[in-house]
Amino acid sequence: MNTNPSSRSITNCDVAVIGGGPGGAALATFLARAGHHCVIFEQSKFPRYHIGESLIPHTHGIFDRLGLLPQLRASAFPVKHSVRFVSHGGKESVPFYFSETIPGERARTWQVERSQFDTMMLDHARAGGVEVHEQTSIDKVLFEDSRAVGVQTVSADGARSEVRAKVVVDASGRACIIGRQLGLRSPLPELRKASAWGYFRGGKRLPGIDAGETTMFLIPGGGWFWYIPLPDDMVSVGIVADPEYVFSESDDMEAAFTREVAKCAPLADRLSAATRVGPVRGSRHLAYLNRQTCGDGWVMIGDARAFLDPIYSSGLYLALGSAELAAQCIDDALKNNDVSAARLGAFEPALWKGVDVVRRLIHAFYDPNFSFPKFAERFPEHRAALIDCLIGDVIKDMSAFTAALEQMTPPPPPLGSNIPKSIAPQMASV
Repeated sequence: MNTNPSSRSITNCDVAVIGGGPGGAALATFLARAGHHCVIFEQSKFPRYHIGESLIPHTHGIFDRLGLLPQLRASAFPVKHSVRFVSHGGKESVPFYFSETIPGERARTWQVERSQFDTMMLDHARAGGVEVHEQTSIDKVLFEDSRAVGVQTVSADGARSEVRAKVVVDASGRACIIGRQLGLRSPLPELRKASAWGYFRGGKRLPGIDAGETTMFLIPGGGWFWYIPLPDDMVSVGIVADPEYVFSESDDMEAAFTREVAKCAPLADRLSAATRVGPVRGSRHLAYLNRQTCGDGWVMIGDARAFLDPIYSSGLYLALGSAELAAQCIDDALKNNDVSAARLGAFEPALWKGVDVVRRLIHAFYDPNFSFPKFAERFPEHRAALIDCLIGDVIKDMSAFTAALEQMTPPPPPLGSNIPKSIAPQMASV
């Protein structure tokens, strides 16, 4: 098993995975167990920093199948039982406890420090027989006609080499290696948001099982803050809002973040005795999708496919969920010697429908006339479905729930409707 990119030169494999984050590590682990030679090419040296710290409960089954639950239970990651919304006036909603719809241990999850969590997953992939090359970037994906046949790698010393693969998986996150190479990545103007975030030591935590909850502080104009407890008395705090609002007074990320934290009284109270640690980071444009997410010999997973909004902490779940679904299709394709787009992407219609449910809920959240407490009061029979969305259980028939949602907030335009249908075939049926 090799972890040093310069110690051995490989020329071929079954599956080349671009990116060693949670999605890439999970997919490669599942495929290695099925007997396939998987190689991960990771640009960074782990551990490395990453945002996206809040898990949702529907990842429990994936972690169980991966065999990672013992490590998560033994970790110092705070346990997350619920989600709470706080109005800009300071009024707190009743927490949405996951145990309302999920029995037993599956009703809890974790708030993870990503450098630790991602290293745990990548090491688990190594232990499962996955070949990992860190500090190895991808210069380009190799194509013959329209079929992906491998990757051109660049090692830490600048040496280039070609690796042939039966299937190439883009798990590169926001880098979107294949999406950018093929010109497939497009913004989502209807979800145009910016974000800035930082970390604090000593922020207040709620008592008991609420100590690890995710709290969302709403601010005027449709924006919001996240408040996520992490190990070592740290909390992750970030704002998501229209770019014109976030940068209304200054283009400086730190100045904008500091100003908005001070303006949000309930959040400022939580941080009254806290000290900010490290820099303020951010992104001026969050949402995008790729017009095509699989092809002959290649498939995208996780953020390399699309990113909508962090409001429901769906990023890690969609990365892990798409990884497991894609692994099943890749296994089938390799065993049948058929790596066509149709076979590799057989999981996509169900996944896109689940993504669209999350997207509808995102649009509802940003509707100033909509609120979750009001929805639960008007449609108590759909409170369980609402919690299903918050835990990630959306890859199923949610039509009754979305019909009720439409009675309180207009539905968004169809996914990908701003993209010509001729180049968005996968979105057309969603």
